[in-house]
Amino acid sequence: MRFFTVSFIPALLAAMLLVSCGDTGNPNPERTGLAGFIVEFSDDFDLGSEEDRTPASREIVDGNIIAKINVTAIGYDKKRLEDYNGTVSIGLRYGINRGVARTELKNGLLSNHEVKMTDCLDKDRVVVQEVIKTDDSSQPVPTGKLGVSPEFYAEAASIVAIQSTIDKGKGSPSRFDKRNLTISGHPMVVTAVIEGGFYVTQVDAKEYASIYLYSHSTPFVEDDSDVVTLPVGTLVESANGSVSEFFGYTEMSFPTYTPVYEEKDGKKTIKIDTSLIPDPIDISSFVTDSDEMEKYEASIVTIKNVTVSDFNENDSAYTEYSQFPLATKYGKVLAQTIYTAPSFDPVKEKSTDHRFDFTGILKQHTSARPTWIIVPRDQNDIKCLNCEQQ
Repeated sequence: MRFFTVSFIPALLAAMLLVSCGDTGNPNPERTGLAGFIVEFSDDFDLGSEEDRTPASREIVDGNIIAKINVTAIGYDKKRLEDYNGTVSIGLRYGINRGVARTELKNGLLSNHEVKMTDCLDKDRVVVQEVIKTDDSSQPVPTGKLGVSPEFYAEAASIVAIQSTIDKGKGSPSRFDKRNLTISGHPMVVTAVIEGGFYVTQVDAKEYASIYLYSHSTPFVEDDSDVVTLPVGTLVESANGSVSEFFGYTEMSFPTYTPVYEEKDGKKTIKIDTSLIPDPIDISSFVTDSDEMEKYEASIVTIKNVTVSDFNENDSAYTEYSQFPLATKYGKVLAQTIYTAPSFDPVKEKSTDHRFDFTGILKQHTSARPTWIIVPRDQNDIKCLNCEQQ
């Protein structure tokens, strides 16, 4: 069973927008103190545009976008609180502030504060929140009083951005875990479809280029002719979903997606090009290197000249999850064939000297041993190298 955390970003952003626009509600003389913050960039910061997400005028240092912000504390009367002195944390909606992330406002103002922004996506914003020390916390905690900057354009969200921006932690989770994102701007192709979702690869990249879209049901598409199960090879224009980590396996849950359409005989049809499905990545030599394996999570991979290693078919790894080990001279990975290649019998094969080339989708499950699992797309992904010789 999978458990999901409902993202609070939409509600939080709505609150941010109210404060960023200076709208803290109708002035109420009975309410005093801090209502929120007005956050503004200095005049020389280029917000960019949909067409120009990386303006040449922006200052970039060590990969960080450098900006200076001015912050004003405001009361419920929408005026500056000249007697306000407090602590604020400075972060971003999507990205990370690698500069000074906590500082003081004096007399209701913070001027020309430098923010070093990295891992920014789409229309990002600087977020300023009041924080205070509490008796039961060693770190200052937010009070709920906040403000956000105007939107600035950054890198469009993409599969590579989600998969390559990894954080420290078990399974190398994406830094955008629990964020709702729309991936677009790069050519994408459906590489595999299963009952509960489908796999998409960013065509113009090799590493960190694939992701699983967990639709919780068989994915369908519609054109002017019919409604059909999403075909392998479908080109995808964009997809939206919540990034989530399922035991270290990065997914986009409950996705909506738009295929690429083309006109044929006066009808709008789904564009399919299986030639864009990338060739399998040979992972044979680094199966024990998780950093390298992470680059090809959810991608089509192959592992050469393997045998089915001895395993206990009464163990829960096999009885409950149908996982069994494949052995190479470099180490082991797991495989699972019961759903996509059911005629392959690992219990029988473990007692033979048969050697195989195994191809399929590379998955990760941090509670498995080993943690990496190859799932063939169908029976054709399993090639026996010496079966006819015996």
